[in-house]
Formats: sequence, C-alpha cells, structure tokens
Amino acid sequence: GELFVVEEEPVDEAESGIIRVKGKCLKDDLSGWITLKGNAGTVYAEQSTKHFCVLQETPLTQEFSSAKPGEEVRKLAKGEAMQVLEGPKQENHAPATRAKVKALSDGATGWITLKKGSTRSWTPCYRCQAESPMHKVMIAEGAEVVRHIVVGEELEFLEGPAEDGNALRIKAKAAKDGAVGWVSVRDAEGKRAFQC
Repeated sequence: GELFVVEEEPVDEAESGIIRVKGKCLKDDLSGWITLKGNAGTVYAEQSTKHFCVLQETPLTQEFSSAKPGEEVRKLAKGEAMQVLEGPKQENHAPATRAKVKALSDGATGWITLKKGSTRSWTPCYRCQAESPMHKVMIAEGAEVVRHIVVGEELEFLEGPAEDGNALRIKAKAAKDGAVGWVSVRDAEGKRAFQC
C-alpha cells in the first residue's frame, strides 16, 4: 500500500521480461527504480485511480463548493500526494456573464463579472437627490449658474463624467425645461446629489 510518484516513463526490459519505472517514495522521499511487473507476470505495483499528485500549490478547503469553499485547511505543496476519499465529482456552475470594461475615472481596463448586487445597467437618466446648481461650464468654481436643479427633477446625461478636483461632474439636459449645463453627481466629499 505504499505510494510513490513516477518520475520517468516505464522501461520494458525485453531481455529479462520485467517492467521497471523510476520514481520517488512518498514515505521517505527517496528516489530509485521499482519493478512494476515481473518476468512471470506478477504485478508488484500499479497505477492508483484514488491518488493524485499536486502540480502547483493549491488550497485545501473544508467545503466542496468552489464558490463557497469555507475555511482553508492549509495549502497543498507542489509534489504532495493526496488520497481521494470521495469523488471526483463534477461541480456545476451557473454560467457567469463577463464584460471587458474601462473605468471612466482613470481609464483602467479589465474584465468584471456582471452579477446582481455588484453591478447594474447604466441609464442616461439622473434624478436629483439634493438641490444642486447647474453651471454653464465643467469647472464649477467661478462658473455662471444656469439654474438650480431641485430634488426629484430628472436630467438626461449628455457628456462626461469628468473630474473637477474630487467632484465628479456630468453635462446634462433638464427634462423640465431643456436647460443644459454641468452638475456634480458626486461632490468633493463623496456625497451623491444625483442617482441613475
């Protein structure tokens, strides 16, 4: 019942009629040759279907599900042997919807998984949550105020977003009267005045 890891392909010694393989014993980490099959047909060692060898460091977790694996028991090291106690079992996952995106704040690109609660579809309509001035130009400091947008009023997104210091601003059109200008959807302190 002792385990060893095969390090080279088996060699069939035709003259003697035996098959040997070079491997490493897991019990004491010693390497050498072992006879798999003798010249009289006696099988001394055979491939196990219930053992696996770790090819790269991988976590050993408490639970079956890779989505909710529970706590990590420990890391299994490269070359470590494992005995299968249950399975292997196929794990079925709901297909994930992924999208390549670009962050508008800094231009960083990459892939995200679109899932309920972490993302939602963007809409060009914004609803005012706190009375805010609409300016003629993107930079708010010293800009002429077109008019004040009141709570509950809706705006249609036209351009942006753009950063004005720590504030995030968009150019929008008021549904109420068609007024066009720049508003801060998020002020310098991070407070949102408009919601999609």
